[in-house]
Amino acid sequence: MKKAAALLLALVMCMSILLPVSALAETDVQKAIAEAAKMSWDELLAKAKEEIGDNQLVIWSNTSRVKEDSFTAKTGINILTDNPDDSKIYERLEQEVGNNVYGADLYLLQDCFMLTNFAISSGWLLNYVPDEYKPVILESDQDPLVAIYLNRVFIYNDGGDKEAKKFKNVWQFTEPEFKGTEFKNPMLEKSSLNFLVSLTSEKWQARLAEAYKSYYGKDWVSTGEFQNISYEWIYKFLMNCTFVSKDSTIASDVAGGAPGSAGLFVFSKLRSVDATNLTVCANDGIEGFAGLMYPIYAQIAANAKYPYAACLYVNYLLSGEGYYNIFGKEMGTYSVNSSTTELSENAKKFNDQPLSFWQDCLVFEDPAHVQNVYFEATDLISQWCASK
Repeated sequence: MKKAAALLLALVMCMSILLPVSALAETDVQKAIAEAAKMSWDELLAKAKEEIGDNQLVIWSNTSRVKEDSFTAKTGINILTDNPDDSKIYERLEQEVGNNVYGADLYLLQDCFMLTNFAISSGWLLNYVPDEYKPVILESDQDPLVAIYLNRVFIYNDGGDKEAKKFKNVWQFTEPEFKGTEFKNPMLEKSSLNFLVSLTSEKWQARLAEAYKSYYGKDWVSTGEFQNISYEWIYKFLMNCTFVSKDSTIASDVAGGAPGSAGLFVFSKLRSVDATNLTVCANDGIEGFAGLMYPIYAQIAANAKYPYAACLYVNYLLSGEGYYNIFGKEMGTYSVNSSTTELSENAKKFNDQPLSFWQDCLVFEDPAHVQNVYFEATDLISQWCASK
């Protein structure tokens, strides 16, 4: 019954006994981080350029957008990037930082559970928040530092009828009438898994209960089959949806499908398809929730060779200029800097909204809740996925 969770727990425990990086190297990097946090941009730039010279700042990231070259144009510091997937980036952390072998200076990565219980607990990654940005970043996003948010939202093909409002309630996605909503397998996509785990919190149980009563005309009553209403929605949704391996494929399928075709996929993929007949459920006022929001965290390697340069890149990413150049030209990406709210023209074209809009209608990855129920929830979710 608990096989999947037990295997994951054993993996985390085994990884946690690996030797940390040397105390001396860790102390040097921690000192650099503490100093960098207090520096102005010009002071940190001078220190970073003195430190790195003609060498490259190395960044391992879950997103390829960090290959964008505006940071180099602004600072004169060259970067080298690679984009391992969710699991590979943590394998690389183990192989490199875990053995005190230099690999990268900065990591931009997903999955709050593995980040906290594997990388941070092992002392391999260090948190950095510039003092000047602390007042404009929510405390909940500061440790570990969230660099950027991205969303996956329910989107459907309206068949050209913008007044159709076909999906008004999230419980529709559990009904046979609406079978086939496309979704990335949560056992292969960590942000999707953490979304489902976060959905089991008391906040979202209450929201689902409200939506249930509105849709079915009665209060939800437990039959004893599910621990709470969230687990019932998750089970029925998983049994009703169709797993697809790529967000881009889902976007193409929905855009080219029949009216009523729907998917839960990365909002930014709308830029790659003909979105004429696509409606974002959040903009239609769906009851319950309209999708998920997941973070990309920025962390300094404990054995970074160029920690001041790594910190400088984080400062750039948190600034309005850096955010717009690296992420903000498209829709579906949101800065944690609350003073950065202006949408790009491309985002406006696709009727994107600022982060404040999404905070009320999307399920944000909830690190504290994920820690509390992770093994219990993932064990059930893995069984349900395997049974499809």
